[in-house]
Amino acid sequence: MQRKLNELLKYLSGQNRPQTSAEIANALSISVRSVKNHVKEINSLYGRRVIFSSRNGYLLNSQISPHLLVDDLGESIPQTWEERAFYMIKQLILGHTSKLDLFDLCDTLCISYSTVKSVISRMNKTFSSYQVEFICENDCVHIKGKEKDKRKLISYIINEESGASFMDIRQLKECFPGVDIDRLNQIVVSDFKKNDFYLNDFAAVNLVLHLLILIGRELAGNVLDSEPSCYVVEHGREQQLLEDLCDDLEETFQIHLNESGRFELYMLMKANASYSLSDGGQDLKALAGEEIVRLTEYYMEQIKNRYLLDLSGESFMAPFCLHLKNLLFRAKANCPASNPMTESIKRSCPTIFDMAIFIGLDLMERYQISVPEEEIAFLAIHIGGEIERQNANYSKISAVLLCPDYRGLCMELSNKLMLSFGNQMKLIGVVHNLEELESFTEKTQEIGFKMLFTTIPVEQGIHKVYTVVKIMPFNLSSQYHLIQEALVKYGMLYSNYKLRTCFHTFFEEGLTLINPEIGDWEQVISCLCQRLYEKNYTNKDFEEKVFKREYAATTAFGSIAIPHSVDMDAIKTSIALAISKKGIPWGEDTVHLVLLLAINKADKKIFRFLYEALISQFGEEGMMQEVKNCSSFQEFEALINSSIPKDMA
Repeated sequence: MQRKLNELLKYLSGQNRPQTSAEIANALSISVRSVKNHVKEINSLYGRRVIFSSRNGYLLNSQISPHLLVDDLGESIPQTWEERAFYMIKQLILGHTSKLDLFDLCDTLCISYSTVKSVISRMNKTFSSYQVEFICENDCVHIKGKEKDKRKLISYIINEESGASFMDIRQLKECFPGVDIDRLNQIVVSDFKKNDFYLNDFAAVNLVLHLLILIGRELAGNVLDSEPSCYVVEHGREQQLLEDLCDDLEETFQIHLNESGRFELYMLMKANASYSLSDGGQDLKALAGEEIVRLTEYYMEQIKNRYLLDLSGESFMAPFCLHLKNLLFRAKANCPASNPMTESIKRSCPTIFDMAIFIGLDLMERYQISVPEEEIAFLAIHIGGEIERQNANYSKISAVLLCPDYRGLCMELSNKLMLSFGNQMKLIGVVHNLEELESFTEKTQEIGFKMLFTTIPVEQGIHKVYTVVKIMPFNLSSQYHLIQEALVKYGMLYSNYKLRTCFHTFFEEGLTLINPEIGDWEQVISCLCQRLYEKNYTNKDFEEKVFKREYAATTAFGSIAIPHSVDMDAIKTSIALAISKKGIPWGEDTVHLVLLLAINKADKKIFRFLYEALISQFGEEGMMQEVKNCSSFQEFEALINSSIPKDMA
């Protein structure tokens, strides 16, 4: 965040009367216009009047701790190209401003006008795959692109900015040195396995983190006595898992979980075991309270509007509702929880901490309570954990199960599917009839799902947006080969679809060699690297890194070679192409197609799909024969288009 905003907050925090814009401008050596812009930016950042404005001047809101805001804004000035690019993008998208003044950017970033223009030029290359453009007009820069593409870009930036994982056992050991985390992790994994409940690696660490918070509270004597409404454990196996977890935790860590603690553990267990609350969330409303549920929904909507981040989903909703209820109880009882991760979260995840501060400020104003940094950091943990969960599931195929709910059949079937195929798919919903399916499809239209596993007949016309896999509700193990075949087929279909739709994002005629008169593979690589460098798509040392990788182990197999750098540090992700009908000697192989990959880390997610598609498309002998006959870039493009369907339907 801007150093100037920090200075303004510090100045106002020391004043006991309203300050005019002229007084502030004089004190901070800035213009009156800058004062007004900074006040507007601060109030916009936190979604409320942090600074009051009147005819008498500006005054800091006395209900808000200036220490919290000043710490949050920080003092650091972006130094690297990436930090400067991220700063501009966050200001344009999260700052909800239509444009940024280039001279103001020079002042804020402490760089020259030409450097600002150079950063923006590189941004257009690096983030081109996100289908956004940064346009400079009248000494201002603005962003052009669709809302969904801006969401993808800001999501990438938040992920890169956070760097260190919330869900990392090593980091948890540093933050909670007084708890045997290895033993806690062993309890979680073994109890879930013993009771045949699916729990992936990320969910296991996520559950460990929340149990650390719960155990820490109990050990410190901060026992919740706000008894929940009577809750019902839906299935016998759930009850057994809950009992096993409670017994093991109480015995190992010498704590006692009352009904509130057991209820919290039950909800955390359900959220991480990948199966849903019943009755459309009515039980959550009954247990956490309708006010808390509505408030959580409000915060999810606000985060979506302000930060373009979608937190909707039970994996976030249920634990966050519980935490919010407990936070309010602690605040009213004046017994805030300590949080050993506060400083590391503030330092490494500033945007996520901003989101948590936004919620914390609203809670303070809404309930007239104090929400200290430690509690705000817990809110950030929930938000950051959900972001990481979404990242962990990015490459998995999203699926829905359609199955009548008869004597717990849905839970059993969904759990067996996830136990066997959880590394390939994510089950985002379970519906019981066609009416619920139609409603769920409409509700999730924005994110969508790709496969429907169904135990009942589904009319052909209803599933245009997803692939249907018919399964029997019993003896699922005998159907594993059919399910695996459907998942593999869809995965390849999706990769090929991405190759077709992103073709012009990564391929271009100026990066193509057709039947080059070049003697060996080293010359081909040098020529393609030179073309990439001339277009300013790579740095000068790119060619050296490509050869370093190639000398370590050849990237040629059969008739195709896919050389690439050891690092994902290209300025713009691109694929340089060489086609040779007579073939290029490449070690023990004769290569007819060279695909030189230059990858920017901003595209690392999508590039996995593209790489799989390239291997699939050109790994077949028949396809390679057609590639060898291509005499132009246009013929190569036409060949790709003819071999891949236009859409996924």
